[in-house]
Amino acid sequence: MVDLTDQGRPGVYARLLGPFELIGLETPEAGRSLLLHEALALLLLHREGVHPRVLASALWPRGVTDDVRDALIDRLREWLGTDTDGSSRMSFDATGRLVLSSTVVSDWDVLQTLHHAAMEGPGADDPQTRRRLLADALALARGSLLEDRAPGRYGWLAHEIVDAQHPVLVAEVALALAGLHLDAGKPKAAVAAVQTALAVTGSDERLWLALLHATHATGDPARLEAAAESLLARNHALNGAARGLPPRVEALLDELLPAWRGSIAN
Repeated sequence: MVDLTDQGRPGVYARLLGPFELIGLETPEAGRSLLLHEALALLLLHREGVHPRVLASALWPRGVTDDVRDALIDRLREWLGTDTDGSSRMSFDATGRLVLSSTVVSDWDVLQTLHHAAMEGPGADDPQTRRRLLADALALARGSLLEDRAPGRYGWLAHEIVDAQHPVLVAEVALALAGLHLDAGKPKAAVAAVQTALAVTGSDERLWLALLHATHATGDPARLEAAAESLLARNHALNGAARGLPPRVEALLDELLPAWRGSIAN
């Protein structure tokens, strides 16, 4: 999470949630692009900094010479350029780690900042402000983290906690926003919030329950039946035909749509 309060427009903005997109940088030459993008992604997901040795082991897990690693670092620094005050957007800190300046920002940074502001900052005591902040955060959730990663690249992500944190945080944002929409008497908006998160983290049982609650609140039995059908199809795709719905989801369907076992479960 970075402090965006007085930062204004970032010098470089990276979209990591969904396809990797960059605003504020020239497109590097084709032969250098993959490594430069991957190196930048690693730094963006480690605002505390990354040591050159760690960078090298992530990008070249089978090994690389120091001169090749250093050439990439120089190329990355040149590509990122400088801020308006002339300082480099990437530098070494006192411990020798590579760090990005605060003007290099990702949508993951912004999502975390908005969520914190909604739950612990100015939105904590103001439902209207919290709803606005959460809606802005959820709008950033375009897809899974770096979903268009090239085959054979980004192997280091499998060992990163952020790969697990991202879908959980998106779900938490959507659940909180859906709750606020329901409190405000806007069940259709609550359904939309949950569906946005389901596109990112479709196996989260909390979202399945929230979808049923919010859809039931619309007062439309056909819409509720369609939501139940969608969850059955999702469960089939995730777990196969032999495994039934999670017990809590089944119990909620029994409560909200008692005839579901005869009408849609077969």
